[in-house]
Amino acid sequence: MTSKDRIIVTKTVLLPNSTSCSADDGADASMCHSADSSKSKSLNLMMISCEENPPYGPSKDTAIMFLELLCQAYERKCSLLSTTVSESMSREQQMAKNGGDTILTISITVYHAQSNNDYPLTSSEWSSYDGVLIPGSLSAAYDTHIEWIEKLQSVIRNDIHKMRLKTMGVCFGHQCFAHAFGTHGEDGGREGRAIKCPTGAKAGKISLSFTQFGQLLLLDGNSDKCNMEMLYTHGDMVHSLPEFAISLGGNANVPIEACAYFSSKEEKILFQKQQQRQTTMPTNANGDDNKTETSTTVRPYAFTFQAHPEYISPTGFNVNYLNTIKVMEDRGYITQQLLEEVCEDA
Repeated sequence: MTSKDRIIVTKTVLLPNSTSCSADDGADASMCHSADSSKSKSLNLMMISCEENPPYGPSKDTAIMFLELLCQAYERKCSLLSTTVSESMSREQQMAKNGGDTILTISITVYHAQSNNDYPLTSSEWSSYDGVLIPGSLSAAYDTHIEWIEKLQSVIRNDIHKMRLKTMGVCFGHQCFAHAFGTHGEDGGREGRAIKCPTGAKAGKISLSFTQFGQLLLLDGNSDKCNMEMLYTHGDMVHSLPEFAISLGGNANVPIEACAYFSSKEEKILFQKQQQRQTTMPTNANGDDNKTETSTTVRPYAFTFQAHPEYISPTGFNVNYLNTIKVMEDRGYITQQLLEEVCEDA
């Protein structure tokens, strides 16, 4: 597939105190804004489409869900940051301090794994993107006899992992990432593995309890929050992780709901030691924590989630989420009673 044939969804967000506009399928997003005093930034992502059909697909709808999610996250982050600015500071003073408004253009280019085994062909093509999205699918990560699923897991091992490409995996992407790093023998061991949920398919709003590292990485260690409710639709789960990954949270039925991946076991251990030192470090004379991140601080390259954060976007909730849970009931994965409860709770 050539670049001109690809689906590209784009949205431009102007903050603060401005409106946003969008352009789909490669249209010129620059026409959406003009501000001489503004700073322009871009986030160029690729999405590995794992489902071409409804209710979760088609791939363009999936890309739009993630685009809306990222824009909402950026707007929320800017809103939270703006509250730290003194209320007495005038608009002119804020612009002088920050250099004007910030214009962020987010683009997502779709590669079709399920239908075409479609991936970047060179390391430079991979590197041209700021990050990788691996979304959900109605397929199972452990069905590696299916060519495109085996190929996806090979790409995760040999391209994404080796190049430490920043990645976010969701549901099927979460399961595939773990399953890509395992021999899947009966003994199990310290390897990644996805299985069918022993307690049955899950749907609706479910609580995730953070681990110590989940609080640190997902909440920046700035909150005492111990759990979070998210939206789920899945019949499979991650059973175990490879030795270079850590769990960020879970619950009694699905213990590994979110995780982070490092380039090696040694890097993971170094990360854990660094965080241990920081949490035990005393405060300085000003009463501030000495938790300053240095250039040598280890961070994971990939985060994966069993939940569907993209379902909170307008397209995700009103279309994909509601349609998916209805299909789960039609196929007998969940009961009609659960479907009614989930719809009412949502």
